[in-house]
Amino acid sequence: GSGLVTLVGYEKEQLLNIPAELMYAHALPQTTSAIALGMGLGSEFSKNELLDFLDNELPLIIDADLFSMDVVLEILKKEQIILTPHPKEFVALLKLVGLADISVTELQEERFKYAELFCQKYPHATLLLKGANVIIGQGKAFYINPHGSAKLAKGGSGDVLSGLIGALLAQGYAPLHAAIHASLAHTQLAKNYTGADFSLTPNDLIEGIGKL
Repeated sequence: GSGLVTLVGYEKEQLLNIPAELMYAHALPQTTSAIALGMGLGSEFSKNELLDFLDNELPLIIDADLFSMDVVLEILKKEQIILTPHPKEFVALLKLVGLADISVTELQEERFKYAELFCQKYPHATLLLKGANVIIGQGKAFYINPHGSAKLAKGGSGDVLSGLIGALLAQGYAPLHAAIHASLAHTQLAKNYTGADFSLTPNDLIEGIGKL
């Protein structure tokens, strides 16, 4: 876990229902040790605002809306970065960086090929490509987590994964190791859930973390 978690940048009125254990700030606290960005971002912030926010050397995990925004081209220049796209987001990312213009079906037929292409172009970045068999790559090193579950194929479960990775980054884990450990924990949480597959919620995953 993380000692402190802070939501940054939104107007306070938008955050009336956030849990009491989360903090809020207009700007990135000086004590920040890792950043998670992109989940539910939408078009709330301009490119320049995002770049100002990321004007630091902190480890960073990006997800969701960022994969279709050209600001990701600047973000990919950073050294300690983890990207966690699902297939549709990865297709958008491949097109944005000029590697391939393919469909999700084409990606799914050759997932490892396109993951390898991306990691060759951005060897300093850590890629976690979501799916039944999670592919995690950095440079020439690749790992597969075969324990994916249909239980996780719902909105919000990826946000829990981002939180797990962010917590490990904040503890000082290297990006590749954070991605591997968090992915294994994420799939184990789904495996431990005893209810019906369709009934698993992100909160169920979070509540199970303390039992791992």
